[in-house]
Amino acid sequence: MILAMHMATHLLTGSFIVSMVLMRYEISFREKVVLLGLASFLGIVPDLLGNRYVSPWSHSIVVMGLVMVPIVFIFKLLLKKYSYIQLYLCLAGSVLGHILVDYLGHGVHLIYPLSREAYTMPLIYLGDPAVWVPMLVGVISFVLPVSLGRRRVLSAAGAVCIVLYLGLKLAMLIQLEQGLPRNFTLTSQAAVQVSPLGDNQVHKLSDFWKMGFDVIDSQRRVLGVLPVLGGEVQLDINLIYATKGDVVRSNSGKDGLEYVYRVPPTEDEASFKVSGESRQGPEGKIVARDREGNPRYFIYKDGEWAEEAKE
Repeated sequence: MILAMHMATHLLTGSFIVSMVLMRYEISFREKVVLLGLASFLGIVPDLLGNRYVSPWSHSIVVMGLVMVPIVFIFKLLLKKYSYIQLYLCLAGSVLGHILVDYLGHGVHLIYPLSREAYTMPLIYLGDPAVWVPMLVGVISFVLPVSLGRRRVLSAAGAVCIVLYLGLKLAMLIQLEQGLPRNFTLTSQAAVQVSPLGDNQVHKLSDFWKMGFDVIDSQRRVLGVLPVLGGEVQLDINLIYATKGDVVRSNSGKDGLEYVYRVPPTEDEASFKVSGESRQGPEGKIVARDREGNPRYFIYKDGEWAEEAKE
């Protein structure tokens, strides 16, 4: 089901673009079906050309934007009633729309070959109904014999809903990235990563509307989830390590994105579950528990956590 919604997002992106560009035209039902079918097919073409990581050019707006120039010219010979600009917006827009949607959920080599770096704005888990349902409404209004005024309202409302939703997710991402360092005592080495839930975390509809965060520090690891519409932060992992480790950043992550991990000083280092944390200016205190449930006390001072004895 989730995979089907993922596919629907890509198929509907091209169709929604067509419905927006050509909404004012009087087009026969048959011609609408042909145009929407063509746009839907082009909306999955980047995936047919190769994996984003193995074939980075397939998800580049630079490469695909140029490739579509002659292809749209060929379609212009068949669809003479439309201008080249209109067809380019519809057909090339379907391909580039796929890439931009992936940019919101995956890493893509967005401007390859100008840059081989992978980019992402991790706002959605692909298949999010808050994205494809408004597009579906716009496409249906384009296909059915709906008045131009009502069609405009439905299409515009769908586009506004998507923009507002993405804006909400972006605000949440920024809030988490800036707020987590204030909620947890972290060193300058700390990496804060915020993204939609991963493949193994989305099991029901409400999971689409959550953001996950992962905080990796020299002596801390905090992993949790926050609902988009508000609610309690769910901490899945909140650990403190007895000794410092190195925080390493590399470009070996999924889709070529940055991958951050902590290298422990020893294979059998001790970690403790944090049960309470407080801050006073630059200093912090943590109460943790070992595997036997015994309390352990840590104090943060001069950029480092140190365990202190308690009688």
